[in-house]
Amino acid sequence: MADDGKVYGDSKVFCQGRFISGPDARSCIASLIMICGPSIVWQIDIGAWLVEEYTIALPLLNGILEVASLWLLLATAFSDPGIMPRQDAYTEQYDAKTKQFRVKQPTRYYDTLLRGHSFKLKYCTTCSIYRPPRCTHCSVCENCVERFDHHCPWIGNCVGKRNYWLFYSFITSTASMNVLSLATAVWRVVWSYQDYVDTAGADFGDALLHALGDVPVTTAMIVYCTALVWFTVGLCVYHTYLLCTNQTTYEQVKGAYSDGKNPFHAGAYRNFTDILCSPVRTRYFNAQAADVKSSVRALQSAVNE
Repeated sequence: MADDGKVYGDSKVFCQGRFISGPDARSCIASLIMICGPSIVWQIDIGAWLVEEYTIALPLLNGILEVASLWLLLATAFSDPGIMPRQDAYTEQYDAKTKQFRVKQPTRYYDTLLRGHSFKLKYCTTCSIYRPPRCTHCSVCENCVERFDHHCPWIGNCVGKRNYWLFYSFITSTASMNVLSLATAVWRVVWSYQDYVDTAGADFGDALLHALGDVPVTTAMIVYCTALVWFTVGLCVYHTYLLCTNQTTYEQVKGAYSDGKNPFHAGAYRNFTDILCSPVRTRYFNAQAADVKSSVRALQSAVNE
């Protein structure tokens, strides 16, 4: 159940701040149904056939991938993607030297040097902060997110520095399950086709139609998995490319490093280990208290790193 206290922007907080999601978190229900429903059907139909004719190993593997996919989906949907802490509006900030509140908005851009490369830090008028490099304001959640990748409508949450490893693991396990389900479904139709050819001596067309009609649920699974495999596998391949080049979806779409100069690129292996295997940074704020006093220290730490 969502708590009444608001985090920042339009994000939602659950269970006293343990879980955070975007405003469209309910959209992940559709993803859950699209994964869970066909997986159960696969176990009842194709999985049972595999156990009877061959081995229990493949149904067990598919079950493990299903559980992993569902858990990673929920973990990504209800995790803090890396929301940056806000500061009070500039009109509410008191200047001790002049003994008055600020009346002028800070300059729109601030130049800084990081890893030998110059960056323009943009002032966010909504969050009242200068965004660190790779930080972008999400128009859906209305939050600045560290190493913002994209806002995923299938998950209902932003994908950023703190939950990218969960998202990548989710699409990898889902794509693997999709490929396994499609391959075994085709295998069963081929088995039925060959069995009919051997027993009835039918030609290719008649045997194929008979095989498809003999296992209608498996045929439906082939159609469903074929429709999805291009999306799931394609998404996995695309994000693998982004990992190899150390880019985010947002940066790649905008062509941020189209000139070939990416200061964050450290080689494919180092990129993978840094992005997927590094310890997850603790939150910058208490999801319930929303302690904005720590925002300056948090931003300085993010820029320095």
